[in-house]
Amino acid sequence: MLDMLRHGSRAKEDMGLLAVMEAIEDKSRISQRELARVTGLNLKKVNYCLHKLLEKGYVKFQKVRHNPDKRAYLYILTPAGFKAKSQLTYGFLKYTLDFYSQIEDRLRQCLDRVSEAGMNRVALFGQNDIARIILGLDDRQAEIVGVLRDGPGPIDFHGIPAKSLDCADQMAWDCVLITDPDATDEAEARLLAEGIPPEKIWRLA
Repeated sequence: MLDMLRHGSRAKEDMGLLAVMEAIEDKSRISQRELARVTGLNLKKVNYCLHKLLEKGYVKFQKVRHNPDKRAYLYILTPAGFKAKSQLTYGFLKYTLDFYSQIEDRLRQCLDRVSEAGMNRVALFGQNDIARIILGLDDRQAEIVGVLRDGPGPIDFHGIPAKSLDCADQMAWDCVLITDPDATDEAEARLLAEGIPPEKIWRLA
């Protein structure tokens, strides 16, 4: 399950290339440092993406004359670059939809296992995208009775009650499902510290 929630290296590279091409299309006169800021990539990754794009013939560049910033270049998408950008955009959208569908299936299976264990009322621990997807599963067997969070916040999360962890006993739940795949151990330790029995704590698996 955890592997399903992380992008593969090829997909991440394509996303980086697409982000750089979109930034160049929006503003051709730009430095690598500004590209990093706009795309959210680090400088090393931006440099790698630019070299890849140049190597493939998708981008050409020239130094900007009479510019106080010596690191500023004029980057231009070539016709091949525009075509590649369209293909990457389509591929990314398809990948995202397929990926989302697979996550839904895995989460549905996880909730089915929870129900089969006799725990039909589930409290989610974590207000995040995974929690949103779970709430959107119309055919799930388990009932989501609320969302728990570690700290103060709104009393509602997408239409269901939300409470801080120290108020967990105010919800009628059979188990607590951790929704953060990247901090499962920390979340479990936090739940145990609040006195929630280990057999009542479920992980995404």
